[in-house]
Amino acid sequence: MNIAFGHTNMDLDCLGSLILVRKLFPEYRLVRSRLIHPEAQNLYDFYQQYFDFLDPKDIETEVIENIVIVDTCMAERVGEYFSHIRNSAPDIRIYDHHPIESCNIQGAKVEGGNYGANTSFLGKLAMEQGIRLLPEEATIALTGIYADTGRLIFENVSRADFEVSAWLMDMGASLKLVKSFLETIREDAQLAILNQAFMVLQPRIIQGHELLLSYLELGENTPGLAAVVEKIMEIRNPDAFFALFAIPKTKTVLLIARSQKAKINLHELLHVYGGGGHQLAGSAKINGREGPEFFEEFLDYLEQSLTPATRAADIMTRDVHRVSETMSLLEASVFLEKADLTGAPVLDAEGNVSGFISLRDIMKGRKAGVMKAPVRAYMSKPAVTAGSNVTMREIERIFYKHHIGQLPIVEDRKLLGILTRWDYLQYRKRQVGREA
Repeated sequence: MNIAFGHTNMDLDCLGSLILVRKLFPEYRLVRSRLIHPEAQNLYDFYQQYFDFLDPKDIETEVIENIVIVDTCMAERVGEYFSHIRNSAPDIRIYDHHPIESCNIQGAKVEGGNYGANTSFLGKLAMEQGIRLLPEEATIALTGIYADTGRLIFENVSRADFEVSAWLMDMGASLKLVKSFLETIREDAQLAILNQAFMVLQPRIIQGHELLLSYLELGENTPGLAAVVEKIMEIRNPDAFFALFAIPKTKTVLLIARSQKAKINLHELLHVYGGGGHQLAGSAKINGREGPEFFEEFLDYLEQSLTPATRAADIMTRDVHRVSETMSLLEASVFLEKADLTGAPVLDAEGNVSGFISLRDIMKGRKAGVMKAPVRAYMSKPAVTAGSNVTMREIERIFYKHHIGQLPIVEDRKLLGILTRWDYLQYRKRQVGREA
């Protein structure tokens, strides 16, 4: 027998991957995890006949020749399946879009790729083979892609995610149904926890990153906590959110995290606690720990482990064109045109930044017929400036608050460099996460 399965606690991307495995490897039987993630339960309830899952117990008497594993390459996440495989030495092939350098499934052949969702990985293979899907199968797969890519807006999204999504739409995937399956906060218990979590949010600046943390004690493990975390992340939009849910009676702490920054790599951060996941989404279960004690320990861990945020000094241009206060508007106009600039910082006699002159300011002088007037009479003052240690989040706020295109970087009023909107946008484009 040939079989295929995903990780325990199957989520939407796992189910999306498995529905495509059925088409790519029709001779393989799918095996169901005993756990289904709460966010995926509704979709599974409606479409379980399309998977035709075996129970792990069904394979105990079978000789397993080949195995396909999707959406994980960690042995601890597939142990429930291997515990039922007897007297077999199967060939194992893995399709996983997570970082595969830590794969610990012995003897497996691992195939990875740059995809926001694992479903996109398998969808690309299905496209290349000219496979046709039923509309229901396409809807399952598209839900998996949308779930793991934040509806195609996370910046780990690749071109292939869009291509596969378009292909699935051509196969008849229903966006209305996809949207309904992604509405994951449905239960009263989830809403109650969401309200409580908002009350205990703790904003923290750690290594220049704007973080949210929360600590909440629960009577028992409640399904759908990840959906609560994602909703808070969506509303508050921090660089990263770390939510700790303690269950005192079992001495268990559930840590669920979401990130928007390449420098806050959750896969690496949570690995020390036996957790894992994506670069931008991860979780861990910590047993045998008191909640308050672990929360304080985790704060110290973040202080020690987080890579400092990128700051103005890291990307600013240091060779800056500047204008003197005593230059005439005409001289400043010629200077800016030769340098192909729309504006420049203005320095006084002591070399301090005293203002900013733009072509728009010069135009006012030209209309008034006073082009021989000194720059200091028409410059914008005081200049909007920032220090070299300001983070990219702060720089973004400055640009949007003051509607400026160039930001002089200063220290003790002395000009160190300059950052433009173009610099900022090019920096953002280079990042793996939404911001680094």
